[in-house]
Formats: sequence, structure tokens, C-alpha cells
Amino acid sequence: MDPDSSLGLYLKYIKYEKNLTNNSVRSYKNDIFQLISFLRDKNILNLDHLDLSVFRDFLKSLDPKKYANRTMIRKYSSYINYFRFLEDNKMIDIRLSQLINIPRRRERYYTILSRSEIKKVFDSMRAGNSLEIRDRFILELIYSTGARVSEIENIMMEDINIKSNEIKVTGKGRKQRIVYINDVALYWMERYTKDARGELSFDKSNQSYSGDRHLILNNRGKGLTSRSIREIVKNSVRLAGIKKNITPHSLRHSFATHLLQEGAGIREIQ
Repeated sequence: MDPDSSLGLYLKYIKYEKNLTNNSVRSYKNDIFQLISFLRDKNILNLDHLDLSVFRDFLKSLDPKKYANRTMIRKYSSYINYFRFLEDNKMIDIRLSQLINIPRRRERYYTILSRSEIKKVFDSMRAGNSLEIRDRFILELIYSTGARVSEIENIMMEDINIKSNEIKVTGKGRKQRIVYINDVALYWMERYTKDARGELSFDKSNQSYSGDRHLILNNRGKGLTSRSIREIVKNSVRLAGIKKNITPHSLRHSFATHLLQEGAGIREIQ
């Protein structure tokens, strides 16, 4: 079988049988497509010619890209699971998945924001139009709940319970949990849903509303992507004059650190 056809079958398998999230499917697709592009460049057009030597050459081709340790661990996992699928369905003869060792994870330390820096970020954010109100709400939501970017991205309107300050979020493996928002984040959520979301969902060219049920929308009325959320966080911190490499994950760690400083226990935070 040719590699491209095998990728199509594998993506259907992980989406419909393994029930992986769209983000996970997209990550697997990107990782495996990288491998398939390498095979194509080497004129390897049939999976019968895929072996450990070829895979090692592919890994060497990734060296110049200088991927982070966590990224390489994810890629290895993508390839091993893909190879297992090929083996189980008799698409390759060699048990390639058993010959690969995943790199060890290195300890990672996150840069966080102090309480004064958090205040500085929020104080510097404008809220004069729909996009600015949305961006302020996004940062308040991440800091208030400690939710992951993928969870924020997937919040639907029906997941909100304003009366109890609760939001149902869906994370890795489609696992759901309840997060609680504080009164400040609740204020910005109400302001966003009342004053901004309707305008963002309106398509001026068609003079109609998009009907997208995602809580957080882009300026075209569609659900905002994880990449856009990361950019909003980075830009907000930069515009506040804070010279730190801050990501949404950094905000999550800031949230956890500040809770610990207030006396919350590890289990409560988790």
C-alpha cells in the first residue's frame, strides 16, 4: 500500500473508532504527513520498503529543525501508534513499533507572572470594541479557571452555567470536567456574550449570523483556534511591557502558583 492511502485510513480510524479530538487528529496528521513527505522525497512509494533504517534516516532529517523535547516525544508517540496500526492491519511485515524507544522527558520550568504583572496586563488591555472585549475575557477566563487552551477553544454556549459560575470543558481524549470562574471573569463573560459575541457572529457580507455555537469566536463568526488564543496572550503581555515569554500555559501555572500562595492544596488545584 502507498503511504498516502494508509494515512487516510489511519486518520479515519483515530477519529471515528478511537474518538480522538480534532486537535489530536490534526497533530497526528501533521506528524505523519512529515514522515510521508520524507518517504516521497526518497522515492519510497510503497510501505513494504519502510524499515528501521529508513525511519532512522527520517529522524536525522528532523535534527536541523531543533524541535523541543516535548515535541519530539509527541512525534515519536505519533509514529509508534501509526506503525502499530500498519502492523495490526498487515500493511507492513516488520514490527517497527517495537523497535523504537521514546526519548526521555526533560524537566520543564515555566515562566510565570507575578500578581503585580497580572494586574499590569489586565490594566493595559482596552475594551473599546468587540475584539478587545473578547481578548480581555479570554485572559480572565484562563487565569480564573486554569483551563487549557484546547479546553477554552472547545467551549460551547451550552457548556456555560452562569448561575453557578460553572463551565463544562472538554479536554484530552474528550474527557469533560467542570471549572469555576470568579466574579471578575464572570463579569467579562457576561459583557462579552451581551456586547461582543453577537457582533462577531454577524457576517456583514451575507447580512446573517453564522450560527456557530462556540463560545469564543473570531472576527468571521467561527470558533477561535488554539493558535489564535496563544497569539492573543502573547500580544497582551507584550503590549503591557512585560518582557517574558508568556504562553497560555504560563498563565495556568501563574493561576496555580497564586492559589498555592493563598493556601490552596495541590489536590484542590488539580
